[in-house]
Amino acid sequence: MVIDPTSPTRDINRRLLLTLHQDGLLDVLAGLIVATFGMIPILDETGLNTGLRQVIILSIYGVSVVLILWLKRRITLPRSGFVKLSRKTTSKLSISMLIVNVVLFLLFAGVYIFEVPIWEYFGSYQLSVPLGLIFLVMLTVSGALLKAPRFHLYGLVVLISFVGFEHLYLEGIVRHHGIPCAAFISGGIIIIIGLIHLLRFMNQYNAD
Repeated sequence: MVIDPTSPTRDINRRLLLTLHQDGLLDVLAGLIVATFGMIPILDETGLNTGLRQVIILSIYGVSVVLILWLKRRITLPRSGFVKLSRKTTSKLSISMLIVNVVLFLLFAGVYIFEVPIWEYFGSYQLSVPLGLIFLVMLTVSGALLKAPRFHLYGLVVLISFVGFEHLYLEGIVRHHGIPCAAFISGGIIIIIGLIHLLRFMNQYNAD
């Protein structure tokens, strides 16, 4: 059965689509993105040129996306065989999330690149607070689009981790403004929660 988003069953279609995103795989992807960000300061010390470092980070992001899409196809779709959503519908939510998050990221990046003097209000936390806010807004928006409140919690976890570990950096306990530790730990927490949701999803819905 194909459900057309322009039909009177549009609300049902939307609910089914959101259900397909309760498999925890997007949580895992979010965690991988956060954790990978923590590698940037470490790579800066390797002596590799900037272009190669960027290629490494972008490659990890790309592999993460491909992996999640593959898992969606192997795990999620076989368990949703009772309904076939139109391609327009299945792509709408993903495209919306991508556009909104890219715009938000570019907005924050533009403020930083063009040195708009708002970071000075954060005192000694000029790095952790802006970065934490970027992830907070991106994850919160994603949570709103997915109707998944746990993404709001993820944003808070990342923000608190970034600020907390920069405090430890200021105390001389950790290096790199605490970014690697904050990203690895908060990203790891998100991944673990995502895997828990994935296992629950697999147990709840049997593959056809």
